[in-house]
Amino acid sequence: MRPDRKPSLAVLLGVILTLSACDGRQSRPGEALVAIDTIGSVGRDPGRFDYPRAMDIGEGSLWVVDKSARVQRIDPQTGECLAWFRMPRFDRGKPTGLTIAPFLDGSPVIYVADTHEQRVAVFALATGMRERPELLASFGGFGEAGGRFIFPTDVAVLEDETGRPERIYVSEYGGNDRVSVFSADVLRGEDGFLFSFGRNGSGEGVEFNRPQSLAIDSEAGELVVTDAANHRVGRFTLDGELVSWIGTPNEAGTGAFDYPYGLMLLGGGRALVSEFGASRIALVDLSAGEVHSRYGVPGRGAGELSTPWAIDAMGGTLFVLDSGNNRILGCRPEGLSATDLAGPGP
Repeated sequence: MRPDRKPSLAVLLGVILTLSACDGRQSRPGEALVAIDTIGSVGRDPGRFDYPRAMDIGEGSLWVVDKSARVQRIDPQTGECLAWFRMPRFDRGKPTGLTIAPFLDGSPVIYVADTHEQRVAVFALATGMRERPELLASFGGFGEAGGRFIFPTDVAVLEDETGRPERIYVSEYGGNDRVSVFSADVLRGEDGFLFSFGRNGSGEGVEFNRPQSLAIDSEAGELVVTDAANHRVGRFTLDGELVSWIGTPNEAGTGAFDYPYGLMLLGGGRALVSEFGASRIALVDLSAGEVHSRYGVPGRGAGELSTPWAIDAMGGTLFVLDSGNNRILGCRPEGLSATDLAGPGP
C-alpha cells in the first residue's frame, strides 16, 4: 500500500496484498505460484470480481472485464479500483476480450470484444466511477459475411510507424471460427473489412475451434493465436498464412496444451500461455514449437489457479487472471527476468 494513499473500503474488504515473495523466492515449475500480490475477491463491489474473463495492461493499470459486464481499472500496486463502467448492453451475454491499444490519433483506448453483442466496441479510457466513457467506434454485427461476427473473442491492433492503428484483427468462435482483418477506416465508421482467414475444424490447415486470444509478434511480423478447443497455438503471417502449429488437436490434457486461453509474448520467440483446462501457465518457445516449463497447480488455496483466462506483465511482475478464484495473482516465474516481465511501461 502506498503511504500517501488512504485505503478505500474496497481495498480493505476485497483486496489482499501478500508479500510472500519478498524473500526473493520465485514460482517454480510444477508448484503453486509464489504470490507477490493477490488482488481481488468474489463480489460486485469496486475492486472485486464476478468471474473475470479478460485483462490487459495500459497506462500503468490493469484493465479487467467480468461476467457482470463491468470494465474495471485496477491499480496494480494497491489493488484499488480507480474507475469502472458497465457495458451498454449485456442481456445476451458478456464480453470475453479486452485490449488497450491506440485509436486514430495514437491515444490509448479500450477495444472490447463485445462477444454476445456481435461487435467490437471502442471506448475512451475510463477515469471515473460508474461513468461510462465515450463510445468512439463500434463495428461488426451478427452474420457470416465478411466484416460480420459470431461471438468475437479478442482484438489485436497492428500499429504503424507513428503508433497509430494500421490493421485490426478480431477472432471469433461459434461457427465462423476465424480471424477477420480490418483497416483503420473501420474506426471512422467506414467499411474497413479487408479479409478473413480460417474456418471451423481441427485439421492441419488454417482451421480453428474457438480461437480465443490474439497477439502480434512485431519482431517476427506474425500473428499468434491460441486455438483453444483444438489445444494448440498457431503462428501466422500478418496476411493469414499458416507458419506453424504448436500442438495438435486431441483430447484435453493429452497434448501440448489443455484449452490455451490467455497469451502474452515475451520477445525472442517466446510466449506465456494460460491453460484454462489445466489451470497452469506454459512457457513456450514459438520458434522451436516446444513447451519449456509449466507453472502453477489447480486449486483454491494461496498461489493455486482455477481456469485462468488471461495473462500479462508489468514492472517485473507477471499478472495471472485467476478467473475461477475471482482474483489476480502477481508472481515472478523462475527463468524469466525483469526485462521479460517489463510490460508496456508505466
